[in-house]
Amino acid sequence: MSATATYVTPECWSIPREWPGARCFILCNGESIRAQRHLIPQLTGRIIAIKEAVRLRPDADVLFVAAERSVDIVPGLLPIFTGQYVIARNKLPANYPEYVKRISRTKDHTQLCDLPDHVCGYDCGTSAINVAYHFGATEIILLGMDMTGDRWCNGEFAHPMPHIPKDHHRRHISVLPAIAKDAIRRGIRIVNCSPISAVQCFERQPLEAFL
Repeated sequence: MSATATYVTPECWSIPREWPGARCFILCNGESIRAQRHLIPQLTGRIIAIKEAVRLRPDADVLFVAAERSVDIVPGLLPIFTGQYVIARNKLPANYPEYVKRISRTKDHTQLCDLPDHVCGYDCGTSAINVAYHFGATEIILLGMDMTGDRWCNGEFAHPMPHIPKDHHRRHISVLPAIAKDAIRRGIRIVNCSPISAVQCFERQPLEAFL
């Protein structure tokens, strides 16, 4: 799809509180997830797969995408997904199916947003934390949130931006310490299980602790 694609902005969807007190795994797309790939089929609990990570768990509860730039448009992933919700942040390509739910992004990225149709975060991983919070999860486990290096799928699947600019990582990571503090204040446990990660503000554990 070209960068001149037509976009639409349907009414925002309010995320229902369907997972009260649940554990939620968020599958991001950092390189480190390769080392955990064999364990991902064993995960039990709620799962949010971000973009290409749906290839690792097609049955995730949520496929979460960002659709505001052509690089993030991933219509080829939609047929792979067998879970319940496809959620896209901000405007949608006009050719997305009607079942794709649209949410918007708040202007304050230093704390979790309480509006159920908005999320914080410069990147999809951070926004997915807010999605899990809206659904009611109180324990959020992060995989592949490296904020360093490139994508796990390089060499397996084509991506329009295989190499992530370092300034993107710096911008995305800048708000995470404030979000970590806000999550603690709200009683939300966030654990970074990414084996290699520049994100140091969340609790760190091996993924095996949650199998």
